[in-house]
Amino acid sequence: MTNATVTEQSKAVVDAYYQAGVQGRLTDFGPYLHPDFTTSAPNYLPWGGTHAGAAFFRDQVLPNLPGVLDFSRFSYDVLFAEDEKVVALVNFGLTGSDAVITISEHWTVRDGKATSIWVAYFEPQKLLDKLGIAHGLSSGTSDAPSK
Repeated sequence: MTNATVTEQSKAVVDAYYQAGVQGRLTDFGPYLHPDFTTSAPNYLPWGGTHAGAAFFRDQVLPNLPGVLDFSRFSYDVLFAEDEKVVALVNFGLTGSDAVITISEHWTVRDGKATSIWVAYFEPQKLLDKLGIAHGLSSGTSDAPSK
């Protein structure tokens, strides 16, 4: 395969994930996952940390994401690929609210299968609020001693 073909195939696999979510069938993305798929997300999230194996993403993340991320309000800022690497800067509504968050998702795709995703959340406070996770920086309090 040429580099252009690999790039387009990689981009198509990643786009299939977002389109499955938009169409309300996110779990249909499971067959695109390589058995050794690795998920990496910030530790402060319920699905955070690094998880090896497709089963975690397929069985724990895919069925539960629509309860948090509203794919009907999904949009790309950019979908960019080079060979096996794909970066998607995306916006999602938060389910049950008017809030929208921006996420940078970094994928690796080999031979038509996603092998990893690394996720970074920009300004995650709205997501943390949705999940009921306290975050000390937004509380307006300080642990500094008073003068």
